[in-house]
Amino acid sequence: MNSAESAIAAVSILFMMLLLAAPALAGHEAGTVGPYIVSFDMNTTQEYKVIVEAATSGRTSLGVDYTRYNLTVDGTNYFVYLVLTKYSEPMVANETANAYVVLNALQNAGADKPKLYKVAIDGQPGIVGNFRFENLYLGKGASQQGDLVVAACYSPDGKVSDDGVYRGETDCRVMSTYPWEIIRDFLNSLHVESPSVAGTQNSSSSE
Repeated sequence: MNSAESAIAAVSILFMMLLLAAPALAGHEAGTVGPYIVSFDMNTTQEYKVIVEAATSGRTSLGVDYTRYNLTVDGTNYFVYLVLTKYSEPMVANETANAYVVLNALQNAGADKPKLYKVAIDGQPGIVGNFRFENLYLGKGASQQGDLVVAACYSPDGKVSDDGVYRGETDCRVMSTYPWEIIRDFLNSLHVESPSVAGTQNSSSSE
């Protein structure tokens, strides 16, 4: 084997090693959750399963009926809970309402001083909050960083009503213990769509 062939062989081996070392592509998930079509990316090489639970129904303290649909991404060490609530009438879904939901969720999870941020989720205004549990002391001067908890809330069908208030019939809430890079990509790729809306759009496109 001459020097040129040796160089090509070495480059080929290096390229194969890089391919093997590269992380797996993000897993794209899409399917129906109640009357909705939900899609998102799970940018992780760890195994997980997606569980869609049976719908439940109830009534708010204001007398508004609702139906709730739950999806869980169940990983080996982490989880994502996604809860879609369909109300019988439009509900306030502005930043203040979303912040209240996120703050309440994080405080119930044990947060003392959670941080809240205004973000766009699925093209809609939303709120993301997080906190991290205290570091776990392992002894001999070593410690382990506490787990991160992230919560988010937005309305997939929210819009400004005639009275100028932002309202939506659907409320989407997310709770996660995955590392930030993974839940960040989850939220950036999250899309919730009503099949009836999708059908209307397809009909309009075909005309």
